[in-house]
Amino acid sequence: MTPNRFEGKVGLVTGGSMGIGRATALQLAREGAHVLACARRKPRLDTLAEEIAEFGGKFTPVELDVGNIEAFAKLIADTAAEHGRFDFLVNNAPSVIGGMIAEQSIEDWRANFGVSVESVFIGVQAAMKVMVPQGSGSIVNISSVSSLRAGKAAGAYSAAKAAVNQFTMCAAMEAGPHNVRVNVVAPGAVETPGLDASVHKNEAMKKLMGESIPMGRIGTAEEMSEAIAFLCSDDSSFINGVILPVDGGKTPQLHVPDWKLTLDNRDVK
Repeated sequence: MTPNRFEGKVGLVTGGSMGIGRATALQLAREGAHVLACARRKPRLDTLAEEIAEFGGKFTPVELDVGNIEAFAKLIADTAAEHGRFDFLVNNAPSVIGGMIAEQSIEDWRANFGVSVESVFIGVQAAMKVMVPQGSGSIVNISSVSSLRAGKAAGAYSAAKAAVNQFTMCAAMEAGPHNVRVNVVAPGAVETPGLDASVHKNEAMKKLMGESIPMGRIGTAEEMSEAIAFLCSDDSSFINGVILPVDGGKTPQLHVPDWKLTLDNRDVK
């Protein structure tokens, strides 16, 4: 964390009421930014506002579902008009609806794409309309390691996040000549309410998940926010169109069964 790195800058974090979004809003505010955070749960945003006020940070909570694309685009335009600038956008609002392909409904498929892809498109489009004439800005879209590796019961989610990756790279090509950068942070397993929900708060399952990661543990929301803040900042001024996995080394891991354990449990002749 770098004090005052975002002094005088203003931007928006979607899905800011909990998990990675909340940690990111806190970090950017601590580093001097005026942070707006939107979410569907206003009481959680109000709690976050109180925490940021305690250290003198600048924060505006906004009750908003990014699925309301007109309101989402208007929020970005209005923020830029009010503050005279718009420096960063973190498209973090999640939608995770799992299901085996043979059983998943088309409604659940579309729901994954609605938030994960459509709202990202709207946010990037609205931000670029401000940032390109401004001649500066950074957009960070939150994807997932599921966009890079396959898994069961994740077809719709993985496909939606893979679409975010490709869209981000295309946006980076269009924005780059105007000193506007568009990048992806792809988190792995992270200690958040979303992870708890996905494993039904099963601590044994979370322990196994952590042990499967090369660093031997699950990540924290704060570790994700460090990567996001870096890409939002001028410290990453020549980084554009990248997909950055923040996963403890899980993405490049080649899974090979423990040969000794396997041999010990077989009759080898």
